[in-house]
Amino acid sequence: MNSPIVKNNRSPKVKNVSALIAVLLAAVTLFQAGNLKSNDLSNTKMSILEAELIAEVEQFYAEEELALEEEIYLEMEEEVEEVNIFDNENNLIATGNPSDDNELRKLVNKADYLSEFANKKYYRLSK
Repeated sequence: MNSPIVKNNRSPKVKNVSALIAVLLAAVTLFQAGNLKSNDLSNTKMSILEAELIAEVEQFYAEEELALEEEIYLEMEEEVEEVNIFDNENNLIATGNPSDDNELRKLVNKADYLSEFANKKYYRLSK
């Protein structure tokens, strides 16, 4: 079977123009990259007013960050662990904070963990 001959319909002029455009684009990109120096503030002159404004903004963010961290720590300290313990017939036999009650802590140690929801943990005692 004879296969058809595929002819390249592109003329050499089209190939040359595409190559020329690619070279020009690369040259423009290189020249722009050479002129831009990112993160180089050593040559930039800043007025006293601009420096004071930047210092004020940085101080504001530092204070806000500390306030947010303190708030998170307070919320973590305020969280009280609440447990509910059921017997093997699904009857509630104890509830409360195991860090406050030794008997409840002993029951939690004997019980099987079921699940946790809304800062409450659920346990079941098995026979």
